[in-house]
Amino acid sequence: MQTVMWTQTPPIDGRCSIDFVTAGASNYIALFDDDSVLKFPLVPPEETDVYPAKGLEYRRNVRKAAVEGLEVERQILQELGQHPRIIRFVRKHEDGLLLEYLPNGSVERYLRHVAPTPSLEQRLKWARQAAEGLAYIHGKNVIHCDFSVGNPVLDNNISIKLCDFQGRLLGPDGVVILNGRAAESAMSSMPRPDRNHCDRKTDMFAFGTALYFIVTGKPPFPDLDTVDDEDEVRRRFQCREFPSLEYHQGGNVVRKCWTGGYEFAAEIVLDLQKLERLGCARCQTE
Repeated sequence: MQTVMWTQTPPIDGRCSIDFVTAGASNYIALFDDDSVLKFPLVPPEETDVYPAKGLEYRRNVRKAAVEGLEVERQILQELGQHPRIIRFVRKHEDGLLLEYLPNGSVERYLRHVAPTPSLEQRLKWARQAAEGLAYIHGKNVIHCDFSVGNPVLDNNISIKLCDFQGRLLGPDGVVILNGRAAESAMSSMPRPDRNHCDRKTDMFAFGTALYFIVTGKPPFPDLDTVDDEDEVRRRFQCREFPSLEYHQGGNVVRKCWTGGYEFAAEIVLDLQKLERLGCARCQTE
C-alpha cells in the first residue's frame, strides 16, 4: 500500500493524503477505514487550472465514463446482494463506492508476490470458489464481461470473492438492462465476430484463462504481451493452439472453457469438485 499526497481536490472526505490499495484503468481504490475501501475515478472532479482545453475535455470524458461505470457497478452489486463469493457493497459515497476491504488482494498478486508456490489442492480450491461466484452471478442474470485472474480477490481466510462488476445486467428476456462497458483483455477474450458481445460463454472462456493462471502461475502464452501481441494471442485462440495442461491440474476444464464445452458455470463447479476429490485421493495414496 502506498500513501500519496493528493494535489487536486481531495477525494476522500477532504483528506490531503490517501492510502492507495491499487488502481485500474478508470478508478483508484484507496483505504477508507479498517474495514472498507473507496473505489473512485482516476480523474478528479475539478482540474480547470491544470490542463489545456483539449486535454481537459478528454479527461472530463474519462471521468464521465468512470462515474457511469461506478453507478452500473453499484446497481449490479445491489442486485447480487450478499453472497460468500461476492465482495460486499457497503454504501454509496459522494466520491464513489465503499466496498469491503480485502487485504490479501487479488489471486494474481498473491501468486506473484506473496505465495508463488501454493499446493495444487489450494489452487483448485480457489478455482472452484471462483467458479461458484461465476455460477452465482450468472444465476442473477449478471455477465461479468471482464473476468480475469486480477478480480478474484482473497479475504482474511484466503478464500475467493469476485469483484469489479461493471459488466452487464440482463432482464428475464435476455435484454441488456445495464451496461458498464467492461471488456476482457486479449488473453481472456473468446474469439468472436463482435468483440463487444458478452454472454455466459465469453465469461466462461475468460474463466478458463484465469484457471490456467491459478494452476500454473503464468498466463497461457507467457511469450506474448496481451497488448503488443494482441493479434497473435487472438490467432492462437482462434486456431485452438492451446498450451498443454495435465488433467489432474484442471487441463480438461480449461479446454472445455476455451472450446465452449460448458453451458453453465455450475458445470465447471462440479468438474472442479471432482478434481478436488481426485487430489485428496492422490494425497492419501502417496
